[in-house]
Amino acid sequence: MLATLWLGQLMLLSPFAYGTDLAGLTAVEWLLRLWTLSVALWIFARLGAWRVTADRDGVAVPRLFTVERLPWDEVGKAVARRDGCVHVGSRITGPFLPAPLARLLRRPDGARAMADHLTIMVRNPELRPTERAGARTRVRPYAVWAPLPLAVLAAAHLLAG
Repeated sequence: MLATLWLGQLMLLSPFAYGTDLAGLTAVEWLLRLWTLSVALWIFARLGAWRVTADRDGVAVPRLFTVERLPWDEVGKAVARRDGCVHVGSRITGPFLPAPLARLLRRPDGARAMADHLTIMVRNPELRPTERAGARTRVRPYAVWAPLPLAVLAAAHLLAG
């Protein structure tokens, strides 16, 4: 949900705004626009990286270009933060809808639910999954999501004209 809203904002406030003469930009303006686009894409990808996969061997936590696998004995305890992120062992994953906003919107607190589920699985090995995660359930690195907003922006600019 947050990733979709961010993508909409990125399209509306694109650093390559419609009607701008790109040929007249200086090197500094190009650098600023590319930097802005890079940060926006990183945020979009980060917003899409809330998924954590638990299987018999441990927990898979997404990173920018890789997926880090934490064995169950390294997970320890999962703790939900107020900003919607979750500490899983020594790693941070998320974000989910921040807890105060979730209460205001009367939505479930996904960060707390995930933290509670993982903590229960750490403390009770008999409740852990018994198989390895399949290809359809494996978590992906954030960077996998970056081409999506680029494609949407490119299509919007081509259609605009």
